[in-house]
Amino acid sequence: MLLCGVIFNYLPFIIKKKLLIMRKLILLCLLAVSGLALNAQQAPALPMDPKVRYGKLDNGLTYYIRANQEPKNRAEFYIAQNVGSILEEDDQNGLAHFLEHMAFNGTKNFPDKGIINFLEKVGVKFGENINAYTALDETVYNLSDVPTTSQGIVDSALLVLHDWSGYLLLDGKEIDSERGVILEEWRTRFGADRRMWKESNKIKFAGSQYAKRDGIGDTAIIKHFPYKVIRDYYKKWYRPDLQAILVVGDIDVDKIEAKIKTMFADIPQKPNAGERPVYEIANNDEPIVALVSDPEAKMTRIEIDYKHDPMSRDVKSSIQGYMMQTISNLVSSMIGERFDEITQQANAPFVAGMAGYSDLVKSKDAFQMLVIPKEGSEKDGLNALLLEAEKIRRFGFTNAELERAKTNYLKQLETSYNDRDHQKNNDLVREYVRNYLDGEAIPGIEWEYNTMKAALPQLNINIINQVAQSYITDKNMIVTIMSPAKPTVKVPTKDEVLAAIADARKAQLQAKAEESLNKPLVEKVPVAGKIKKTAEGAKYGTTEWTLTNGVKVIFKTTDFKKDEILMSAYSEGGLSKVSDVSALPSATLATSIVQNNGLGSYSQTDLTKILTGKVASVQPQINGYSEGFSGRSSVTDFETMLQLTYLYFTATRKDDNAFAALTNMYRTSLANSSSDPRKAFGDSVSTMVTNHNPRTVLMTAEVIDKVNQDKALEVFRNRFANPADFVFMFVGNVNPNDEKVKAAVLTYLGGLKTTKETEKFTDNNIRRPKGKVNNTFAKEMKTEKASNFIFYSGSMPYNVQNSTVMGAIGDILSIRYTESIREKEGGTYGVGVRGRLSDRPIDEASLLMQFDTDPAKQEKLIGMIHDEVNQIVANGPRAEDVQKVKENLLKTYNENQRENSWWLGTIEDYYTDKIDMGATYKAAVESLTPALIQSTLKSLIQQENILEVVMKPAKK
Repeated sequence: MLLCGVIFNYLPFIIKKKLLIMRKLILLCLLAVSGLALNAQQAPALPMDPKVRYGKLDNGLTYYIRANQEPKNRAEFYIAQNVGSILEEDDQNGLAHFLEHMAFNGTKNFPDKGIINFLEKVGVKFGENINAYTALDETVYNLSDVPTTSQGIVDSALLVLHDWSGYLLLDGKEIDSERGVILEEWRTRFGADRRMWKESNKIKFAGSQYAKRDGIGDTAIIKHFPYKVIRDYYKKWYRPDLQAILVVGDIDVDKIEAKIKTMFADIPQKPNAGERPVYEIANNDEPIVALVSDPEAKMTRIEIDYKHDPMSRDVKSSIQGYMMQTISNLVSSMIGERFDEITQQANAPFVAGMAGYSDLVKSKDAFQMLVIPKEGSEKDGLNALLLEAEKIRRFGFTNAELERAKTNYLKQLETSYNDRDHQKNNDLVREYVRNYLDGEAIPGIEWEYNTMKAALPQLNINIINQVAQSYITDKNMIVTIMSPAKPTVKVPTKDEVLAAIADARKAQLQAKAEESLNKPLVEKVPVAGKIKKTAEGAKYGTTEWTLTNGVKVIFKTTDFKKDEILMSAYSEGGLSKVSDVSALPSATLATSIVQNNGLGSYSQTDLTKILTGKVASVQPQINGYSEGFSGRSSVTDFETMLQLTYLYFTATRKDDNAFAALTNMYRTSLANSSSDPRKAFGDSVSTMVTNHNPRTVLMTAEVIDKVNQDKALEVFRNRFANPADFVFMFVGNVNPNDEKVKAAVLTYLGGLKTTKETEKFTDNNIRRPKGKVNNTFAKEMKTEKASNFIFYSGSMPYNVQNSTVMGAIGDILSIRYTESIREKEGGTYGVGVRGRLSDRPIDEASLLMQFDTDPAKQEKLIGMIHDEVNQIVANGPRAEDVQKVKENLLKTYNENQRENSWWLGTIEDYYTDKIDMGATYKAAVESLTPALIQSTLKSLIQQENILEVVMKPAKK
């Protein structure tokens, strides 16, 4: 096995030399993997990515540092804590999460809200760039997209991590202020899914710490715990040997390392700290069956967990561990393909499914299989899932399935490898967090791609099946069924579940047959068109073609990513052209139906197989006032993306089976929607903001019954009948002078049949309600809360300046609501705020706020919502708030200059609305002043159009 480790360490060199012996040596390593007997002595460690500076201080603190320039002049600053809710004592239940909140409420060098105030002044936004999360076994804090143009900002970001490591103030007054915020977070998040997850854990992990902890904790403890209890948790568990500092971005690695060594050396080791405990869950010979229900659950979820002992960290970060993870990824992909085939059938026993191997808890891994059965067919769904597991255990997978999975996996790696010089800071830093917390290998994309090119061909079906079949076990099995509590849901009893398991093990089954699809995507290639007119655009450096059939094509070549091309296509019309209101349910789902039916002579299942190894996707869209496409491809698969586009124009297909499968999925997802308070609230908002317009479609099971496949196909074909009415835009590593690019465009866009007719959208008089309108209603709910939606609207000219000001108003109010309603009042977990400007169907500004709260506080808080608006109208916003918003907008704008997606949107704005964001947006941000914001908001508020939707709990 030592030889195997040496070979992998020098793999790139060997690949270059193309030594024949390489294949045999890799095969020896794979045979060792297939033996499934891995230990540290057999597991040579993988190389760590040489671009990562890794080390440990004498006090035990770990650090990862990586220089990277995507985005330029930005960096990520993380601290990962190898501690979480699982380590709480009973009187601390919920305080690990509470402590995470307290990290933003005063530290040694940043008292009170000093962290947030300082960072927002340099454009680092709370909630978006400044955040954290607490899980059962870990707590991670992050400062993201921090500017690195100033050494002072970099030093301050490190100082924040330093204080989070060991110097939280935990002031009693701040603790008391935060109690309300935590309780409101509980109120917002403790819905049916969370309740059922908590109850199922009590059964699945009975007798263990995992049966007792749920992260957010006990509300009684949150309300009343003495200060000392949270301080004790902090002093015991926040210690350097359980922490890692991670800095990735446009930084000097040597300087950052030197500062970490200096700055964090004063954090003392905890004497007699001991090992961080890892809590076990018991093995079980007989299946554990967890049946839980909730009246507000949306649908039934059936999950099977086959528990396995996890690999040690040494093995996980070794060659064998890496290969096992690769095999698990391939197995997950193949099962996903099987589940997709099943769910494409009208009589499918379940409407969605997935599977994969991952950690169940810190001390146990699991092979997990999950399906969503149709309502009333829960037993059939369970039986089908058990039989699919049994097929894997007996027969494994076919060679054709494996080859597709391998091809797709290698293509994904190839795309990442091609863009290895354009990896994002946040993607890299999250990899390093997983390395620290879980032992996930980080050899770097160069090593991974070169290794897999050599290793994947050696992964034969026998090796894969041996691993996959070992996942399905008789012992250590858990079956969990979480379902709506209603008579029409037929959940099997525990005895029936056990009987179904026994029946599956002795069922007569057949192995899946080998099959292969090796056919062209477009069976009859159209006659290519020609370029009628070319314009080299000074605007954004674009190239514009008008083809002989009237189709307009815009190119913008960038070097932001070497292997990415984005596509957008736009035409006016959309659902506004559907005059028959009764056809709107069908029209609303038209694109979903067309996609699900497949294209040409291929079903969606066949289409997926034909596209094996291709990075090319196209999504048609029909919106309220337009239709079009969004697409993405690698450089080599540009033609495939255009072929798919061509087929959407010319070869949509009717498929009764696929249509029935899709509508079954919708019915299943909506079957219990009438009992879901969130659905009731969302539907009420949708109805009110469109002033009860009959064209408003609310998705319910009854509406799905009105969807007609023929009508949906008719609407789609009508909306995409004339390609000459579309503008196609391509942004990325796409060169219009490249002959392959030119040939693809002229063939699959230029070869489309067109007419000279063009159209505009139809104004169907959908308008916001005028004046002051209120809809307050009651809804039965288990976790009592009041949900609130406030909506100001009014006319405003559509231009870049007004759009920028409206967005800034939303950001400024978000700052004020965080300060007043969340922090001072403790009244909500957060107020969502958005200001926007639109021009469809008319020029209109809107300002919306949404939040949940304690019903007892609802009237007071909604009054505060309006008070903050009125204060800005009367006195203008605070200058420091305006400056914070400007800094964030300019920072984001500078980052967007190297994003293909931003340029695609900017070009679309210019060609569809004559809005020149590229030339005028920065100036619009820089011109933001308190007076401009005050006057703009005043012009909106004076129109006195205010809508309020409030949902309160029904009286019991």
